[in-house]
Amino acid sequence: MAPSRAIAIVLASMVSFALSDMFIKFAAATLPVGQIILLSGLGGTLIFATLARHKGDALISPALRHPVVLARNGAEIVAVSSMISALALAPLSLVSAITQANPLLVTVGAALILKEQVGPRRWTAVLLGLVGVLIILRPDTGGASTGALMALIAAIALAARDLATRGVPEATSNLQLATWGFASVTLGGAVMVGLGSGMEPVDGWEAFVLIGGLITMAAAYFGITAAMRSGEVSLVIPFRYARLIFATALGIIVFKERPDAATLIGAAIVICAGLYVFRRERVVSKST
Repeated sequence: MAPSRAIAIVLASMVSFALSDMFIKFAAATLPVGQIILLSGLGGTLIFATLARHKGDALISPALRHPVVLARNGAEIVAVSSMISALALAPLSLVSAITQANPLLVTVGAALILKEQVGPRRWTAVLLGLVGVLIILRPDTGGASTGALMALIAAIALAARDLATRGVPEATSNLQLATWGFASVTLGGAVMVGLGSGMEPVDGWEAFVLIGGLITMAAAYFGITAAMRSGEVSLVIPFRYARLIFATALGIIVFKERPDAATLIGAAIVICAGLYVFRRERVVSKST
């Protein structure tokens, strides 16, 4: 894949992710969070299971019982549930800004859990990035909002999922992982509904935004997977931060949000720290 095409695909994926968040936020205005999680999980399971079977991947395999796969599925439940809850409670731009800390959290997890070597420069960048997250959360102004805290939990869970993915058996395909992950999300949504979240009738508009969320999510997933397998990973990864730009634009245009200075400053610090960590990883990998 040509570098320009890989960049175009990853940018399109970031647009799709932002649109998916927008659709979910619309749905959360009238439907219980547990119901959205349940229906999103069911839809995602159907999409990826169909594609997996079309490709010839087994939906049931010994890898499904692998401890790392089980841990990844658990992280997927927490990530999706927290993300949808955050979108229901907080501005889209704020949720997107906080979840940009994911690469920094992956670096921390890789050092503490996987025992990867992280030098002082990267640790400094990670700490500065976490300071940026604190600026966005603003805990000194009476406590961070529930929505912001749910977004932070989502970022941590996404990092845990990404770390677990590194230990998945190599023979396991991305479509299998996606199918099992969304099946787990379905189970988590069913538990939430059973515990009291409840179910509401879905009208035409709500069906539209739920389906729109599923389609854009699937498109984003396939786009980022194709770009990451293009052989130009070092080139396309920085463009993943474009998701914040698209999400902020949608928040301003569609939801009339007005991100304050603290959110913008904190997001800028997080992005700069993430880009520096990535740059240092490239330098270290080339020198070893």
